[in-house]
Amino acid sequence: MSRTFPRRGEVYWVNLDPTIGSEIARTRPCAIISNDVGNQYASRVIVAPLTTGGTDRVYPFEVLVPVGAAGVTQTSKVVLDQVRTVDKRRLGRYIGVLDNTLMQAVNLAIRRSLAVESDDV
Repeated sequence: MSRTFPRRGEVYWVNLDPTIGSEIARTRPCAIISNDVGNQYASRVIVAPLTTGGTDRVYPFEVLVPVGAAGVTQTSKVVLDQVRTVDKRRLGRYIGVLDNTLMQAVNLAIRRSLAVESDDV
């Protein structure tokens, strides 16, 4: 599959350094959560990092991603309270894509994290 630009729901390795304080750091998998129009034309994308830490407890602003889903090799969670806008040059290798069910959960977790009202919350 030829990718001319990163698409919403895709997961890439992203270099998040440098960081300050409790910001999530290192190069790690991140899900693209910005919309595809912006992803195509802007030099930046909005990402939500994935972590393998604390997967035994998933908060309402997090989404559990099982092994194999979206190409992850360990059970992970998308952390929607650590959303960042990054330059596309921070994107590394493509890992995979979150399926529709996981993206629906991401959408709900984004609304919860940002306190956006919805009939679904």
